[in-house]
Amino acid sequence: MSQTSGRQRLTHERTKSHSFRPTMPISARWSSPRRQILFVLAPLLAICTLAGFYHSPKVDLDVRLRWRPEAKPEVLPVISPYNVSRSVPGPPTAGWKENLRPELKYITGFVGGGYTNDFMTYVNIVLLAQFTRRIPIIPPFSPSHIGYDEKNIPFGDVFDVPHMAEELKMPVLEWRDVKKDIGTEAGPQSDKLGCWTCWAQFDDSPRGGRARENRLEGRLGLDVSYTKIPATVKIPQGGVDLYAWELAKLGFHSGWLAGTRENQPMDSEGPLKHRMPPDEQLLCFDFLYYVHVTRPWEWEEDYSPQWHIASTIHFAPRMVELANGYLMRLFDVPSEADIPLFISIHVRHGDFKWQCGTVPLVDCFASLSVIARRVQEVQDELASTHPGINDGLPLKVLMTSDERDEAWWNDVRALGWYFIDHGPRGEDTTAKYGKWYPPLLDSVFQSMGTGFVGTERSTMSAIARRRVQDWQGGAVRDFRWGYPGADDH
Repeated sequence: MSQTSGRQRLTHERTKSHSFRPTMPISARWSSPRRQILFVLAPLLAICTLAGFYHSPKVDLDVRLRWRPEAKPEVLPVISPYNVSRSVPGPPTAGWKENLRPELKYITGFVGGGYTNDFMTYVNIVLLAQFTRRIPIIPPFSPSHIGYDEKNIPFGDVFDVPHMAEELKMPVLEWRDVKKDIGTEAGPQSDKLGCWTCWAQFDDSPRGGRARENRLEGRLGLDVSYTKIPATVKIPQGGVDLYAWELAKLGFHSGWLAGTRENQPMDSEGPLKHRMPPDEQLLCFDFLYYVHVTRPWEWEEDYSPQWHIASTIHFAPRMVELANGYLMRLFDVPSEADIPLFISIHVRHGDFKWQCGTVPLVDCFASLSVIARRVQEVQDELASTHPGINDGLPLKVLMTSDERDEAWWNDVRALGWYFIDHGPRGEDTTAKYGKWYPPLLDSVFQSMGTGFVGTERSTMSAIARRRVQDWQGGAVRDFRWGYPGADDH
C-alpha cells in the first residue's frame, strides 16, 4: 500500500472515531461556568506572554531558533571482505592446519626458480585459485639466485597485497598469515602435508621422477609427501608444460579421487619419511612455473590470463618510496615530481652466457650500439604518439644489468646514459638493505620507464615490458642476441 493511501486511511479512521462523540449546539458548549472562565482567561494569558517577551533582556533569535545538534553516530571501520582476518581464524600458528577456516578451501605451491620466475609461479597459483574458487596462500620469495645465506623475503614486502586483493576481488594470503616461519632449514620439520608434484611426472627430469627440490618447505617447517599428477595434465609436445584446467580438476573431489587412484603417495624427503595423500582443503603443488591455459608462453599475448592477474600486482609503497629516493639522487632533483621521464633498459648477461655455446660472448651478446638503436626506436615512437613529450627533447636513459665488467659500464656512461651503482662505491644497496634489494629495486626502476628496451628471452625483461606497456602506456622493444647480426632489421 502506498504512503498516500495509508494517510488517507488514517484520516478516515480518525473521522470515524470522532463521529461517535455526542453532539450539542455551539451555544450550549460555551454555557458552562468552566468554559466561560476559560473564555475570559485565554486573552489575558496571551497579553501577559507578549508583554513578557517585549520586556525581557534582548536575546539572539538565531540562538533561540537554532536546532540542538544531534549526536553523531559512531563510525565503525569498514573491514574489507578480502581482509586477512576473514580468511584465517587468528594469528600464525605452529601448524598450518589449525589456522585454516574449516569452511574454506585454499591453494599454495613452492618455488625455487629465481625472483622473476617465482613471481610468475605465484601468478599461476592465483590463476588456479580463481579456477577452483580457493584462497591463494603465497609463499615468500626464496633466495635461490642470490644465495641461501640470505633469508626469504615475504611477498607482501615487495608487492602491495591489499591492493592486489581489492583489484582481483578475492582474498590473498601469505604463508606468514597462516604459519610461523622458522626461518632456517635447520628448524624442526614436523608439520606434515600432502601435495601434488608436477615435476615428478617427467621421468627424464633432473630429479629422475621425484618432486622438484625446494628449500621453502624446510624454512616453513613442513615435511611434504608428494603424489604425481595425472598424465593427462601434460600439454602434448609441450615438454614440461602443463594445462591449467587439467590441474584445476585436482581441486575438486572427483578430480582428486581420479588422481589418487592413478598414483600413490611417495615417501616424504623430510625427517618423518611419511606417506600422505594430497590434502583436499589445502591444494598444493611443488612447481607451477610451467602452467598455461592455452599454450606455452602466453604471457606475451594481450589475452594472457596470467598477465591480467599480474597487472594488478603493484609494488609495495615502501619499494616505490625507496626507488623514488634512488632516482632523485641519480638525477639530482629535489622531489619525486621532478624525476624526469626516462627510458629504462634491462640487459641480461650473467647465466645467459651458457646459451652462447661456442659463439664468443662479444658476438653472442648484443652490443651497446645495437641496444642504442632500439632505444632510438622507442624515442621516435614516443615522439610520434605523444607529440611534444619532454618538450621535444630526448628522454633520459636508465640502464639496469647484471653485467659486472667495469669497462662495459664505462661505455654505458660514455653514451650519456644513467645507471645506479649498487656497489660499495655507489649506493651500497646490499650493505643498507640486504642482497635482495639490488634486483628488487632494479625491477621497480624498469617498471617506471616511459619506454623500455629489454633482452629477448629474459623473463625479467618480459615482465618489465608488460608493466611499462600497461602501467605507463609506454613504447617498448626487445633486442635479439645469440649470434652475430641477430638483431639486424
